[in-house]
Amino acid sequence: MEHPHVPHFSRRRRHAEKRYIRDRWAHFLSVDHRGFLTVEGVPVDRIVRKFGTPIYVMVEREIRRNFRRFKKVFGNDIKLQYAVKCNSNLEILRMAREEGFELDCASVGELILGLLADLKPRQLSYTNLYKTDQDLHFATKVGVQSITADSVEDLEHIAATAKKLRTQVRTVIRVNPMIDIRNYSTKGNKYGIPLKQVLKAVDIAAKSPFVDFRGFHFMGGYISSPWTLRAAARVLTKIIRDCQDKRIPIKTLSLGGGFPAAIGDQTAFPIEDLRSFPKYFRRLLEGARVTMPIQLIFEPGKSIVLNAGIGLMHVVANKEIHHFNRMIIADGSTYNFIPDALVQSNIHYDILPASKMFSPRVHKVTVGGNTCDCWDLITKGITMPKLEAGDILAAMDVGAYAQVLANNFNTIKRAAVVLIHEDGTFKQIRRRDRYSEMFAPELDVLKMADPNELERYNNLYRVNIDKIWKGQSRKNGKK
Repeated sequence: MEHPHVPHFSRRRRHAEKRYIRDRWAHFLSVDHRGFLTVEGVPVDRIVRKFGTPIYVMVEREIRRNFRRFKKVFGNDIKLQYAVKCNSNLEILRMAREEGFELDCASVGELILGLLADLKPRQLSYTNLYKTDQDLHFATKVGVQSITADSVEDLEHIAATAKKLRTQVRTVIRVNPMIDIRNYSTKGNKYGIPLKQVLKAVDIAAKSPFVDFRGFHFMGGYISSPWTLRAAARVLTKIIRDCQDKRIPIKTLSLGGGFPAAIGDQTAFPIEDLRSFPKYFRRLLEGARVTMPIQLIFEPGKSIVLNAGIGLMHVVANKEIHHFNRMIIADGSTYNFIPDALVQSNIHYDILPASKMFSPRVHKVTVGGNTCDCWDLITKGITMPKLEAGDILAAMDVGAYAQVLANNFNTIKRAAVVLIHEDGTFKQIRRRDRYSEMFAPELDVLKMADPNELERYNNLYRVNIDKIWKGQSRKNGKK
């Protein structure tokens, strides 16, 4: 029972926070006296009035907190590289640099972003499954930390290109250790050279005069337990010992990322359980009588940014399908805003009634997106209060992959991104798409449209309707 001296608003706010706000968001989310969700104390309607919807809000404090969490767990024992593919916004890459992270880049585009964020080339690893000659030339001339060979063919390509360039190319070999442990297996993975081919790849690298062979890489996808990393480390330690026996020096071992963060009711990877991993790895090396110093590397990505992202949308319609189920149409979609909902259909995103946080859950709804596609369903079967057009929804845990996977299906613009600081100030860190950018790949080659025509349409679209109507209402009032 509430104490009689507790203000009514405080009781309502606590009930709202308990009803809708999970513990992992509680340090940056709250509810104001109107029942509106606030982010770092800023009401969501203030953000959407300034920038419109749909819009992503990234919480700086949560991002930095997660960077620092990894640094605290591993100290100087493990080199940390942020996986750019999860969220490649320049402002987030700048934060990674400031927090002492290097970058794991999966394309030349991501390498360029890293350089634009003022990281040094030696702080960038280039890791993917295929590189063109142009890609390898760029990465080599820039001087990245290492280039990963994902297959024997990829390694041979790197060796041949290095020979043409007559430049030493720092190379690591990605290994599929072919492990089965509990409910996890790498035997169906597309990443890495299968275990039985690894020593062949090592021989190719060691005999190639322009390949500076540095070590090994493991990419295991989503890993739910430290035991998986230990199993992979055991296999890779044996390979390292084989290399030592052949007098092939090994300098680095990256065990990738794949530390799942929580979406909905999911459980996050227990990062703190890896605190003892460097000591465990040293024991493995000692047991295998490996005397070479090996630099361990981890590549967290999703666990850094996922829970820091909030997607704000407006309700545009409430359709009663039958008595116990309603279809809520939002102005975001699974294409231009939350594409992970398409890729991972088994995930139920938390959608908060951001403008009605005091309202109880009363019926089940499906939240559908605004595109003309039957698959455009953001989440199904969640219980929500009564919603109406104009209400604001907050899709939680959309800080990873949503922005980089978003596309222009239906020729709809991708959303802008706002970064909010701990003191409640905020700034735009990516604007909404422009039609000129969306059409440019076709206009540049087909020459079917007059650029002036596009500009005329664009200017017509940019007219501030609210100002026009406001002016008309004043004129009408004078008559």
